Amino acid sequence: MKKLLCIIISALLLLQCASCAGTGPGKSVSYAIPASPSTLDPQYASETGAKLVINNVFAGLVRYNPQGEIVSGVADSWKVSEDGLKYVFSLKRDTEWYCPSVFKTQYGDDFYNKFATAKVTAHDFVFACRRTVDPVTDSPNAARMMIIKGASEVFDEGADPSVLAVTANDDYTITFTLTEPCEDFLSRLTESEFMPCNEEFFNAMKGRYGLSRTTLLCNGPFYLSYWDPESQLTIKNNKYFCREKAVPASVAIVFDSNEASVSKKLAGGSLSAAVLSPSAEVPEDVSVIKEIPDTVTGLAFNCADEILMNPDIRRALCASVDRSIFSEKTDTLSPADWFIPENCLAGNVSYRERIGDRTPSIKYSEKKALGYWNKGLEDLEREDVSITVLCPEKYDIQIRRQLQIWQKILGLSLSVSVLNLPDKEIAENVGSGNYQIAVMSVTSRERNAVDFISGFEDGGVFAFTDDILPVTIERIRTVDTDSEMLSGLLTAESIILNQGVFCTLWRSSSKFAVNNEVRGITILDSETTVSFAGAKR
Repeated sequence: MKKLLCIIISALLLLQCASCAGTGPGKSVSYAIPASPSTLDPQYASETGAKLVINNVFAGLVRYNPQGEIVSGVADSWKVSEDGLKYVFSLKRDTEWYCPSVFKTQYGDDFYNKFATAKVTAHDFVFACRRTVDPVTDSPNAARMMIIKGASEVFDEGADPSVLAVTANDDYTITFTLTEPCEDFLSRLTESEFMPCNEEFFNAMKGRYGLSRTTLLCNGPFYLSYWDPESQLTIKNNKYFCREKAVPASVAIVFDSNEASVSKKLAGGSLSAAVLSPSAEVPEDVSVIKEIPDTVTGLAFNCADEILMNPDIRRALCASVDRSIFSEKTDTLSPADWFIPENCLAGNVSYRERIGDRTPSIKYSEKKALGYWNKGLEDLEREDVSITVLCPEKYDIQIRRQLQIWQKILGLSLSVSVLNLPDKEIAENVGSGNYQIAVMSVTSRERNAVDFISGFEDGGVFAFTDDILPVTIERIRTVDTDSEMLSGLLTAESIILNQGVFCTLWRSSSKFAVNNEVRGITILDSETTVSFAGAKR
């Protein structure tokens, strides 16, 4: 009888646990990013994972809804002047900062009580914007504010941050004055650098703001509850949030850079969602909710190599790439010859759409290739060179055919071989500079073309040094007009392609994958736009 009673109790406990982990609102979900953010300071963070978290624990003046429309955030309403230069926002009066109870233990009752009742006001947005453009902050996101009157004077010339034309008319009204109309200004306001920052709390952190769960004050649908840089961070439901309350009780952001491990966890249900690479196989019980055209794959040249540091050698190899070899479309790959991926925006539309057919890549020409090659050998004072191409097995046939073309055009002065390695090992070799040419993918986790191209300002993994590229990138960070930004982006992309730093062969899309038991996790056009507010199992 006792044995039977134990069995019954055990069965009831199992049913109770199943109920706790079952479907419906209020249940927890999880998501994978490669590594822990280094900071969650919205005005300073630059990593994709950090921005993903920030966009879920903070709320800006406006936001994107799941359909990609700009809608009300902390702002109740807004007006734009006829000339497009002035934006006036009226804020909700019931928006509060979320002060976790751990603050009481960490800092005492007086500190906790002060911020537990603090409202989010126009002054918090003014302080955030001033912090971003202040050179002391050294924000990688300052370029997005250069359209605001006074921003360049503060950032470039060291003027007092109060010169910035972001003004609190009163506690719940804020005005932005621009240097000229900006079609994507509302879109910019959804980004991390425009998130509010409580000046008194920031100063109390004494340089530690955003570095732990007890140094960040949140106002979004979630707040930061736990953070172990070795394993995961957890964001929990903010019951005092001013808009629609988030559905899940919490979200575990797991740090895992192993895609095989991530796929296995997705299939098993211990992970709710993740972004998988274009070549990843989607496991059973997992659905691809959206494909993000964020990746280009091609030949990466190590510009620090004693041979490939010569631009004419690189140009010769690029000019003798026979694109017919790489023209066949597959389930995951399509031919391409550009560098900035399709998901990157310039202003409010796709950079690739704006550029149209002005793709600046080196075109196939046997005559030009041989001319570049002979000049490169002369400059190197060599009669022949040896080059090794690191290549994943899946591209081996096409690359070996290309090697034959190279040797046909460039002759006996070129000795070239292929070394097949897994993608991960190629990435490790490229990251350490231990390569000459590598077939590799470059992915944009950002939705802004300026952010993407800025990752190559110092040469990036290509170790490319050039006088014009860093100046061009610095300029497009601070331009006032969309036409200037577009021109600068095209110049920067042209340098990378025409200097033979990267030769694009294919384009592809990452996969936003969700376990089939999960609903309501949304994404727009980059991983930074993932929202967990409507998620449920």
